[in-house]
Amino acid sequence: MPRRQLINFLQHLAEPDYRDFAARLIPGETRLLGVRLPALRKLARQYAAGDWRQLLATPVAADASFEEILLRAMLPAYAADTPLSERLRYLQQEQPNLNNWSLCDSACATCRFVRNHRDDVDPWLEPFLHSEKEFTARFGIVMLNHYYATDARWTPHVIHALREVPQDAYYAAMAVAWCACTLLTSRIDLRDDVGMELLAPGYLPEHTRKLLLKKLRESQKKWSNDKIY
Repeated sequence: MPRRQLINFLQHLAEPDYRDFAARLIPGETRLLGVRLPALRKLARQYAAGDWRQLLATPVAADASFEEILLRAMLPAYAADTPLSERLRYLQQEQPNLNNWSLCDSACATCRFVRNHRDDVDPWLEPFLHSEKEFTARFGIVMLNHYYATDARWTPHVIHALREVPQDAYYAAMAVAWCACTLLTSRIDLRDDVGMELLAPGYLPEHTRKLLLKKLRESQKKWSNDKIY
């Protein structure tokens, strides 16, 4: 389908009231049309069943909406009959366009195919995890959070990755705190050596550690003060 047709579909699905609501949650985002995520996912699945490569053959347009950018990133995830290497190649192509937390996190949440290919996807994620770019690093950590952090076999690897990610930028540090919180509330006892190490001053940068403690307090777990320093 040509891009003009996609734009028409997106404009038809747009809800101005929802756009105004969503815009308040994403600071600085001015490209929103107001398409709800379930409707956008449905449209992405329809495109993924056709010649989706045609849409990704050209770079994202300068006037692309938030929803068009996200749909493009969803296509490799929904293209079920596509070889893993090709899906990852297209996903890597689209990742630089995911330049806010919402685009990044929604795209990552769509990549459920990773669950069946953790060993193969892990080396591909490494450059993202070591990137100095805020949302590139966030992309790598959010992928770990969704598809690795709750798998006990990957716990040591994820813990090591959390410390290695550059965390000067807020949204990268927030992703590290989120992922560490997932580990601590699902697979690790705060009282064991690994839990104590993650929470100990100096293991993570102090600003990230404070974000982690805040996430833990918000997790509805009743941690006592002596357990979380």
